[in-house]
Amino acid sequence: VGAIGIGTAASATSGATAGPSAGATSGETLKLARVWAVGRPEHRLLASFDDTHVVHPDGAVEVLLWPGDLARLQASGLRFQVDVDDLVARDAALPRVGRTVAAQPGETKTGDYRVLADYEADMRSLAQRFPTKAKLIELPHKTLQGRTVYGLEVCTDVNRRDGRPVFYQDGCHHAREWPASEMPLMWVYDLLENPKKDARMKAILDNVRTIIVPVVNVDGFTFTRSFPPVESGEVGGQTNPLPAEAVLLGGQGRYVRKNRRPLLSSQLGVGLGPAQAKPVGADAIGVDPNRNYAYAWGDDEGGSSADGFAQTYRGTDPFSEQETKNVSGLLKSHQVLAMVTNHTSGDLLLWAWGDTRADAPDNALLEGLGRAMATYNGYKPQKSIDLYVTTGTTSDYAYGVLGSIGYTFEHAGSSFHPPYAVTVPAMYAKNREAYLLLASYACLAPEQRPDLKLTAKARGELAEQKLKGGLSHAIVSGRAVDGRGRAVPASLTLTKTFDTLLWAKGAGNPLGQRAYSETISTSMSTGSDGSFAWHVNPSTRPIIAAAKKTESYLLTVTGPDGVGVSRRLVLTRGQRLDLGNVVVG
Repeated sequence: VGAIGIGTAASATSGATAGPSAGATSGETLKLARVWAVGRPEHRLLASFDDTHVVHPDGAVEVLLWPGDLARLQASGLRFQVDVDDLVARDAALPRVGRTVAAQPGETKTGDYRVLADYEADMRSLAQRFPTKAKLIELPHKTLQGRTVYGLEVCTDVNRRDGRPVFYQDGCHHAREWPASEMPLMWVYDLLENPKKDARMKAILDNVRTIIVPVVNVDGFTFTRSFPPVESGEVGGQTNPLPAEAVLLGGQGRYVRKNRRPLLSSQLGVGLGPAQAKPVGADAIGVDPNRNYAYAWGDDEGGSSADGFAQTYRGTDPFSEQETKNVSGLLKSHQVLAMVTNHTSGDLLLWAWGDTRADAPDNALLEGLGRAMATYNGYKPQKSIDLYVTTGTTSDYAYGVLGSIGYTFEHAGSSFHPPYAVTVPAMYAKNREAYLLLASYACLAPEQRPDLKLTAKARGELAEQKLKGGLSHAIVSGRAVDGRGRAVPASLTLTKTFDTLLWAKGAGNPLGQRAYSETISTSMSTGSDGSFAWHVNPSTRPIIAAAKKTESYLLTVTGPDGVGVSRRLVLTRGQRLDLGNVVVG
């Protein structure tokens, strides 16, 4: 443990994170430090450093210091303490044997983390092994380096486009967070391989459509996986990193956070500027995808950064990045009732909001489920802002824009990617019950839920928030008929166009605009009998509901002859709306 230091006073505009491609020529090691920040100016200073999501009991925040950052921290005026002088060496020395749980679904045969090709091969294999239950999906936006992003859709009779609720999981918004990608893939292995062994998994497989995107940031992930462990003595690896970075990073390349967007000096924005001259031939690299979503994008309070060298650089615009275009497009084209975005590190379970201390309108539901899930995985359950201010994040976007019951899971304690064999199987084992609880409670109607075999502690947390097991979304049902009252097959769409609110406090956001226009468009098909039961999110966004206003969906039901009928629906959480016979054609 290093000595506590206090630097000389510095203004909130005195420096930016000297990221891995800026200032890494000194031979400095990566370090972990705890920093005490009190008040908004100090938190804004802290935001320019690389946070790890670890918060100590006294409120000190852990940051990863890249070469050049220690000098900046010493000059910042912030009180700090270096806890780990060489993170690469510490992680290389962690035990690699000593598992504590039985074999888990979807474990790797190698006992090490997957690379991108493994994820793609595993998802293809599952789709081939279970052709009626698993389908490979290809997201529409190729990455900056030309890669395709894949996901997997899993449920019984997967090709039937019905109104079943959707549960979404993703991983690796941040390149270095390898365990985050293992969790969603292991979940679908479990769903597909174990329904006969666990009636709860069968209930989810039959009644919920699960969609996973294990690796969101595939370029960044591939970059971090191209660097072999430091103990191998090698530099570089399976891919061809940028030449400057190959020299600068060495074993530190495994700790890169952002995507691979190259940022020339002219593209660096107007935020905190570099604290020292950048190396010749090396520019800032990357946007933080988990600060690039539209909801509350562009803050000036430390929830993201306008500087391309900062690890929380939010990009030039909402959805400027392919990664966030892919995820937001998927979310807006499905009725995603519950979602988990998996991250490391910190052992935290987070819910809305990240930009304000005000309770979300559905805080009782979010907190009750969050605390109940935490009884299984042992994570600290809290609102995101209780960690620190965050804006433009995945889970706040999913809840704030779509109404999804969304969470961020921060796994893996104090390491971004600890040794696989002693970490990942145990991590999945303790999160399995949490995922089951969320998928069952947020996606299924009470009469559909399996016996979750809740522990007394989990039941107590649900009771504490007065959650009695009612419906946590809306269900729209009915039957499509022709003019003579005969049942006919039909297609249904729900659409809504609205303005997502950007950051508007203080000086506002860099774009100088209040909102970003978006459209939700989801669809389903009936069977030959024309009947439908569609599990959907509320039509009114939480922030609009908090203002005592409503928003509506436009429902269109189209018969086999292409003739349709439309009507507006205002739907609330817990509502069951039976439309009866809907005449089409």
